Amino acid sequence: MLPVGTLIGDRYTIVGLLGKGGFSAVYLVRDQRVRGNLFALKEMTDTSKQERARFAFECELLKRLDHSALPRVYRSLADDQNNRSYMLMDYIEGPNLETLRQKQPQKRFPLSQAMSMMAPIFEAISYLHRQRPPIIHRDIKPSNIIVPTSGDQTVLVDFGIAKEFDPDSTTTAVRRCSPGYGAPEQYNRGTNTRTDIYGLGATLYTLLTGVVPDDAFYRMTNMGSGNGDPLEPVNQLNPSIPAHVSDAIQRAMNLNIEDRFPTAGQFWQALSA
Repeated sequence: MLPVGTLIGDRYTIVGLLGKGGFSAVYLVRDQRVRGNLFALKEMTDTSKQERARFAFECELLKRLDHSALPRVYRSLADDQNNRSYMLMDYIEGPNLETLRQKQPQKRFPLSQAMSMMAPIFEAISYLHRQRPPIIHRDIKPSNIIVPTSGDQTVLVDFGIAKEFDPDSTTTAVRRCSPGYGAPEQYNRGTNTRTDIYGLGATLYTLLTGVVPDDAFYRMTNMGSGNGDPLEPVNQLNPSIPAHVSDAIQRAMNLNIEDRFPTAGQFWQALSA
């Protein structure tokens, strides 16, 4: 962890730590050239050349995006002497949906509020999937959705595992997902855009029930043992949820990738029917 006051790229001073993962850390930094400007600076702490190259590619990929529900990525910086790489992006101030959910009665939101908060996120995912080639976020969950203190709409953050989807290539089977929110193919085979449909469904599941869904790996294991799918439908946990909403979420979280909604737009239409 870099100490407060560290200067990065002769320009950005570290104010504090925003978050830390297995291979990266995100710092709040102040721009010394533009008085008062705060940014988020993501640091790649994995020193392997392959991972640093992937991080630089990821930054170039994200710089071209422009959507109100996604943080703007500005530039990458390299510290070759210390084998570190950095990505500068918008700092979105505000609590995340997981923090807010924990404060709700029964740790869940009313349907209308959950739909209102998720609408920009569905739009952002549709935007990512429309890129050529499509971009898969792969880590949609309540803690990665910020409600800005500015009063603006929700923002989807943490592109730490975003990737371009090449339909002609196979994805390395590396587990890069969050328990309860990651689709089964993230454990054992290639991902595609429907991986994010699962994440959207799992996020809505939690927001509407107050319960994090059973992990996909556990569900697969349970079904493989002949015990059936342990995932309880949303309207069994929260009877106020209409059947069509519960059914749509259940379809989005289907363990078979081909049985999910093809697009975020179609998922949203089913929820809004």
